[in-house]
Amino acid sequence: MRFPKRNLRYLALLIIIFVLCISCRQELNTQPEFRGVWLHPGLFSLDKTRAVIQMDSLFTIYHNIGINNLFCYNTTSDENSFTWDYLDALVRASHEKGIKIHPVFYPGHDLNLEKEMAKNPTWLIRDMDGKYQPHFNLANPDVRKYWVDKISATLKYDVDGIHLDYIRFPITQMYSYDSATCEAFKREFQYSPIEVSHDCGSMIWCEWIKWNDKQVTQLVTEIRKAIKESGKPVVLGADVFPDMETAKVLIAQDWGKWAESGLVDFICPMLYTNNTDLFKEYLERAKNFSGNKCKVYPGIGIYTSHNKITKELLISEVNISRELGTGGMVFFSGNSFNKEMRDTLKAGVFNNIYGQKR
Repeated sequence: MRFPKRNLRYLALLIIIFVLCISCRQELNTQPEFRGVWLHPGLFSLDKTRAVIQMDSLFTIYHNIGINNLFCYNTTSDENSFTWDYLDALVRASHEKGIKIHPVFYPGHDLNLEKEMAKNPTWLIRDMDGKYQPHFNLANPDVRKYWVDKISATLKYDVDGIHLDYIRFPITQMYSYDSATCEAFKREFQYSPIEVSHDCGSMIWCEWIKWNDKQVTQLVTEIRKAIKESGKPVVLGADVFPDMETAKVLIAQDWGKWAESGLVDFICPMLYTNNTDLFKEYLERAKNFSGNKCKVYPGIGIYTSHNKITKELLISEVNISRELGTGGMVFFSGNSFNKEMRDTLKAGVFNNIYGQKR
C-alpha cells in the first residue's frame, strides 16, 4: 500500500515533533535542583587572605551537598566593613565551585535614622504626626533611583542574579505622609490620605493602600528594566511574605502581581514555620498562583524569629517542596545552616539520584 508524498511528509513532521518533545521533557527532568542559602558577611574574616580561605572551605562543603546558589547580603562597600572588594572575592570563590551568586538588596530595611537624617531627610518615611521613621519612603522617585543605580553598579560584576529582600514598606501600613507623597496621591484622587477616614470604609483610603503597593511594584519594574538593559543573563528574585493578600494590604507587597506577570523570575515565600501543614498549604497556594511565568522556591527557616526547626522537620519540608514540584528551596540562613543540618540533608534527602545532579 502506497501513501501519498504529502502524508509521508506530515508523518515525518509528527515524528520529529514527538522526538523533540521527549527530548525537552528529559532535559527538564534533569535540571539541577535549586538549592540556595542566604549568606551574611559575618561568616568571614575582615582580613582578605583569611576570608578567601574561609570562603573556599565553606563553598567546598556547600558544593559537596549540592548547594548551588547563594543569596549574599551586604556585598557593596557602603554596607560592609571590608577594606577590600568583598563581592569580587565572593564571585571568584563561588564560581570555582560551580555556585551562583545573587547579591541581596533590601530597600525597605531599617536604617540608621541619625545618619540618614544628616544625608537625605526627604527620603525617609514620615508618619501622620510628622515624625521621621528609620525607613526609606519607596514612593519617593529619588529613593527608587538610588536603588536602581546601586543595583546597576553591581551588574558590572559577574553576578548570576539580583535578589530583593525587604522589598516592601514596614509592617502595619507604615506609609509616608510627607507633603510631597501626599500631594502626589492627591493629584490622582483629589484628596490627601490624611484628609479621609483611615479605614476601609473610605474608598480614598482603600486607594491609598493600593497606590502604595503600586509604588513598590514600580521599583521592581525599574530594577527589572535595568537588568534587561545591562544585556546580562541575570535573574531577578524576591523574598516575600507568606500570604499574598495580607502582604498586599499591610506592607504594600503585591508579589502576586509580580509572579503572575513574570516581573520576577522567582519568588521565595518565607515559610518559616514548624507546622508542615501550613508550610504545604501556603507553598501550594503560591505555586498555583505563579503558574509558569515565575518559579517558587520556598524559604525554609532553620533558626529564625518565627521558628527553630528540628532535623526531622527539615527533611519533611524539603520533601514537601519536592512533592509539589517546586524544583528547589532556600535555607535561612548560613549562620544556622550548620554541620548538623547539612549532614541531615546529605544523609536524608540530598543523596538521591535527582538531588545529586548539579
